[in-house]
Amino acid sequence: MHERRMRIYLDDHFSMIVGEMELIERCHSSNSNSELGYFLKKLLSDLQVQKETVEKVFHCLDFEVSIQGQLKQGAAWLAVKIGRFKLNDSLLEYSDLSRVVELEAMLAVAQERIALLVTLNSLTFTEVLLRDFDFSLMLMQSELQLAELKTHHHSTILKAFAGKH
Repeated sequence: MHERRMRIYLDDHFSMIVGEMELIERCHSSNSNSELGYFLKKLLSDLQVQKETVEKVFHCLDFEVSIQGQLKQGAAWLAVKIGRFKLNDSLLEYSDLSRVVELEAMLAVAQERIALLVTLNSLTFTEVLLRDFDFSLMLMQSELQLAELKTHHHSTILKAFAGKH
């Protein structure tokens, strides 16, 4: 295994998971009493397990999160916070357009997370240190979550853009 590349790869994807969790928390806080909110709460719980698994991979490979990795995590966290200041169609309130944009960001990051799991799952066949991990279950779970995100995105699009205001 090319350790330097793997460390960078894991740092990048771990940072994305941190940012994804922050984005989900933000979206959940504005949608907590809805089907979307219930889904996001479950998704956040599942992502916590996936994040912990990536941390275990770090330890199994005898990697520590690098300073660059910590900076990437901070940047991902900050990007979500700065995203709150993006004006959509409402200055002071959460809007349907905000929900569309947040879900689109979640769709993009979920696909990156799936790519991580595909990579790690593939490496379990060649890397002895990763053989004890079962990434296939998390991969299937993430693909189902992506499908559900797409469903919520579709209904959010209809709500945001179907009316004539």
